[in-house]
Amino acid sequence: MKSMAVWLSLVCFLAFFTSTQAVEKNLVPTQALIATAEAKTETMEADLTVPRETQDRLTNLIKTQKLPGWWVANSLKIAIRKAVADGVSPNTLVLLFLFPLVAALVAFSRQVVGVNGFGMIVPALLSVAFLSTGGLVGLMLLAFILLAAVLGRVAIKKIKVPYLPKLAILIWLISMAVLGLLIMSPLIGLERLLTVGIFPILIFVLLAETFIETQITRSVSTSLGMTLETIVLAFIAYKVISNPWVQAQVLLQPEITVVVILALDLLIGKYKGLRLSEIWRFRKLISK
Repeated sequence: MKSMAVWLSLVCFLAFFTSTQAVEKNLVPTQALIATAEAKTETMEADLTVPRETQDRLTNLIKTQKLPGWWVANSLKIAIRKAVADGVSPNTLVLLFLFPLVAALVAFSRQVVGVNGFGMIVPALLSVAFLSTGGLVGLMLLAFILLAAVLGRVAIKKIKVPYLPKLAILIWLISMAVLGLLIMSPLIGLERLLTVGIFPILIFVLLAETFIETQITRSVSTSLGMTLETIVLAFIAYKVISNPWVQAQVLLQPEITVVVILALDLLIGKYKGLRLSEIWRFRKLISK
């Protein structure tokens, strides 16, 4: 347990050290850092987890598409345009199409590849959380929360209270650690954290809770392996759904999108062979 905490501490320290070295050595006022963060946010790719009230890339993309042909084949396109005209954010609509795609990717990784992660919902939610924070910032924040969870569990290990109150104390410790990080972020050069909302933080805390529960019910090595596989899977899914081309396709071709995702789910369910991880594990026996 102590060795795992040490390794996780080193990973978190290296991540923070690398990001801090990229910042200017002289500290600037907090207001200037906030202004810099806001300027960066405006130039970043649109955050799909935040509904847009003004004309954005996805809204303009809808307006550029014409709807020729039979109206039944364009029923979803017409419904989407009607919803956007009535005030529904196109970001929300795109996420509703992308979330089943993430679920299909998770199912493929479990059924065909043989990845052992934390179920279906946790990696899917993590990918959306990365979409909200950005990849590098999300990984850094997640590493910090996992480190706080490990150190917090060590700190309260000897407290004689039932499991649920002890878990509540652990979540309190994690929340206070994140609060301290956000307060100190302008001083250590992590101004990007100033724009992170509460939603991804809660998702990361959920993963930390699952990580701790797995340590209790199984082993440290098993929980660490499952956590790493979940993070890798979620990050791959994040890269897919953050791709502008993928976002454009699900928005401009919604009928094809829903059919393709459903067909993909059915094909994955039909797969009955060995998982790729099992093929690699038993490759010597298979080759004989």
